[in-house]
Amino acid sequence: MLGTKRRAAHDDLGTNDAHPARKRRIEYSEADAKLATVYDELASPISEVRQKAAERLINSIGVNPASQDQRIEAALSRLTKGLCSGRNENAARLGFAMALSEVMRLALDRSSATDGTLWDLSTLVEKCVAATQPESKVGGKEKRDHLLGRRFAFQSILLSGVASRKDVSEKDWSAFLRAVMQLATLKDGLRSECCAMLYESLQDESTRLRPERVQAVFDALKEAKLLKSAEGVALWLAIREHCPEVLPNGVWANGDPFAKEDQTNLRKALLGDSSSGQHDGPKVGSRQHSPGFAWRAVLTHLYQHGSVKTFSRFWSDIISNGLFTKSTSDERKAYGLQVVALAVKGAPQTYLATILNTAVLKLVVTHRLSGENYLFQPAKQILNAIVACAKSEASSVPVLFKALVLERGFDNQTRSDTIANLMQLADVDGLDAMVGLLRTSILQPPANVADGMDPWRKTCADLLLALVRARCGKDFRAIDLAGQAPSDQPPSWLEHSLQTLVDAGYAGKSENIASPIMSDNMSGICRSRLNSVLASLVEQSEVNVSAAFTSVLVALAATQKRTPTLPLESSARPALKEASKSRKHLSKILSSQGPKAGSASAFDLLFALSMLEVYNQSPDSVETLSDLQKDYEAWQDGAEAATGLVEILLSFLSRPSALLRKLSEQVFTVFVKEMTAETMESLVDILQQKESSSGQRALFKQEGEGVDDQDSEEDEEAMDVDDVSDVELVNGEVANGEKDDKSDDGEEDASDTSSNAASGAEGSADEDEEAAFDRKLADALGTAGMDEPASDDDGSDMDDDQMMALEPHLTTIFKERQKVAGQKQDNKDAKENMINFKNRVLDLLSIYVKRQYDKDLALGLIQPLTVLVRTTSSRPTAERANHVLTQYFDACKKHKSYPKPERTVPYLEVIAEIHEEMKLGGSKFQSSVCSRSCLYLAKVLVAQDAENFGRIDEMYGDLRREWFRDRKSKVQGSVFTEWNSWGLSMRQTLG
Repeated sequence: MLGTKRRAAHDDLGTNDAHPARKRRIEYSEADAKLATVYDELASPISEVRQKAAERLINSIGVNPASQDQRIEAALSRLTKGLCSGRNENAARLGFAMALSEVMRLALDRSSATDGTLWDLSTLVEKCVAATQPESKVGGKEKRDHLLGRRFAFQSILLSGVASRKDVSEKDWSAFLRAVMQLATLKDGLRSECCAMLYESLQDESTRLRPERVQAVFDALKEAKLLKSAEGVALWLAIREHCPEVLPNGVWANGDPFAKEDQTNLRKALLGDSSSGQHDGPKVGSRQHSPGFAWRAVLTHLYQHGSVKTFSRFWSDIISNGLFTKSTSDERKAYGLQVVALAVKGAPQTYLATILNTAVLKLVVTHRLSGENYLFQPAKQILNAIVACAKSEASSVPVLFKALVLERGFDNQTRSDTIANLMQLADVDGLDAMVGLLRTSILQPPANVADGMDPWRKTCADLLLALVRARCGKDFRAIDLAGQAPSDQPPSWLEHSLQTLVDAGYAGKSENIASPIMSDNMSGICRSRLNSVLASLVEQSEVNVSAAFTSVLVALAATQKRTPTLPLESSARPALKEASKSRKHLSKILSSQGPKAGSASAFDLLFALSMLEVYNQSPDSVETLSDLQKDYEAWQDGAEAATGLVEILLSFLSRPSALLRKLSEQVFTVFVKEMTAETMESLVDILQQKESSSGQRALFKQEGEGVDDQDSEEDEEAMDVDDVSDVELVNGEVANGEKDDKSDDGEEDASDTSSNAASGAEGSADEDEEAAFDRKLADALGTAGMDEPASDDDGSDMDDDQMMALEPHLTTIFKERQKVAGQKQDNKDAKENMINFKNRVLDLLSIYVKRQYDKDLALGLIQPLTVLVRTTSSRPTAERANHVLTQYFDACKKHKSYPKPERTVPYLEVIAEIHEEMKLGGSKFQSSVCSRSCLYLAKVLVAQDAENFGRIDEMYGDLRREWFRDRKSKVQGSVFTEWNSWGLSMRQTLG
């Protein structure tokens, strides 16, 4: 081809056969490429890569001794210039500085070995200054990069061990220090970093400086006029610790910057309120955006060598009065918060209370209330520091906890989990100390509580409950059981928690227990918190709940000997005595681990709970305890006990208490195998009652006044209760409640339609009441109604006698109105109670179907549950009923085990009844529940006898024909599609 140069013959020769000059060029190119790779790796963000690259660079320098000087020169130049580069700033400077220190070490060793001055300290300093000197017209960033490069170069000189080398002259050492101080005076940030290098060199135990070297450091500091700066204070403290004879008199009082006489000067030095007073020197009091190394040095010195008195004076004068006064700007307060966070991280326990004083914590709370506050994030640093301190030193948790408890509602106000984290991080001793603090705060609160005794005591009781919940949750750890006695007594911290709530709730009227005595309201709150604590323990298998109840009952018995808040009735004492004997007998059965141990455990918990209810003076509690005693004696004689126990459990579940619910569920689980048709009927009967006063009266056989209920189907709002109370939500999702995840968001609820109708009916009723009231009032006053034309004789000219004569009539009218209003509220409360009761029964049925899914008795639940989905006015209750059915169907499918009823006709009738339910419904949700229930029953019946398919298909045919004829039918067409699909699937299965 034209233009193509013919290849020379020697071009095909390998490297070994090349011309010597060409061979050298090839070798140099390869070496340069390898060095370029090494320098690239020195800038890597990965520390291991940087370290290996530095080792390769040092090894390459020592390969050829003849050219070692040239290699050192090239490496020094390139590394020093690399420090000035803005590329990968942090990683590159760290890697280049590490390599440069090793190259300098080689250079100093070579200079010492050859007794020459080619690589002495002064030469290295000159080369570093020259290589990092910015040009006169460069921009600010490039100038900053060069000065930072010089700072790292000087640090490399220190890291090379120059400070402790005997072959380095004092003159060269002093010249180096002057160069460092000259750099330090150029910018405030450089001053801190340059002095930090010297501070670390003074603190390095491996390279202890000789006194003359330390003297040179002090002289350089004095020459730079930085003695009264924050950095100067830090270096002064380091020098005084290692070589105090170097320091002269007259700089600080008694040579101590923390002397009382020098607090003003120290404050100026640390906070930057003024210069050093030497007008010809650099400004040493410049303010900084974040605390530098000097603060760490000062705090470390105070922690290790200062006294509590000295530290308290320092903190008050410098921090509280210097950074957190009312006139202090937000910027300075932000700086102060960073200092506090720094102080907390490394503080001994004895200093934490001083650091986290009331003023600091109030500032944190104030600025964490809103995310828009300027100090919102700086305040978070203190919260993080508190948790970090607790993690590093568990013994500091009680001190930190005590400081935060003084700020009521600290976690809520600061939008954090600081106290919750402290609860998790406490060790056994810390738990005991925290409980002791809360006990004292509840029973003997400080007299100067700002918001009153009751709010303070309530906060502490809530914290006690939160502590138990935090440590007795699902992640209950072995540390929480440390110190537990062989008799399975609760750990000391838990037993003290229970004792505290018992004393506060049941003996708070005794001046020997509480001072001032507990109010009735506060005693009730503490009793509620005790129930919540026990409810948390019921779900924890690692805790001996029976032993916890025993501790509570023993403490309750002791309160009766003092001044009890709730004195026992005379009829209660014999019942409690018999119950205690029964529990002792049960403990023997439990210890034997025999076949009756499970039932014995359930009876034991029921006895304990029933006894607690007696001490709480709950309605019918003594009768309930007596009934339990009879059931227990019957159980001992070998009789069936489930029927009586279920009645007792239902009496517990009728009350909105988490403790009663959880323990009832646990006991029900034990006796679930003993359920009979009679006991199941008692559960189903509750689901069939109206959600109204009439339903409540029918269920509990209450005697009312015969007032008609306005049984509205409207959904009510949930009760507004304290989130830590033992009272549970009535309508809506409850704690730990399960929800049907399969329900469609777009599905409409049949109760919605009835809710609107009921709301309209109730609105009309309200209007009728208002009209009736207006008529009665008009008749009494002798005036026209509001809708009639006004007459001249409107009663405005009645005399006093006439008005007095009307007073009894008006009083009667208003009493009747109040009575009607009270009845409406009673109806609303009754509705909420009934919905709550049904939810609790559904919880029990959920337990039953998960364990007894293959029993015929479970089949009887399908029809009442489908009816409940339609009739309840609560959507969450309808979803809960559907969830029970879903659990039932899924359990049979999972275990591949279905009921095998002896008779099929009753269940064909159930399918017919569910078809009737479809006609009364109308919502997609209700239709889906009915359809799945019918298909499940069909599966059970067809498995028994394939002929049942035809019978059921005929029932679906009748339903389809009726649906086709009636254009207003509420049956959903999807019901027939699902039946056809199921039939095809079953045909293939039976094959």
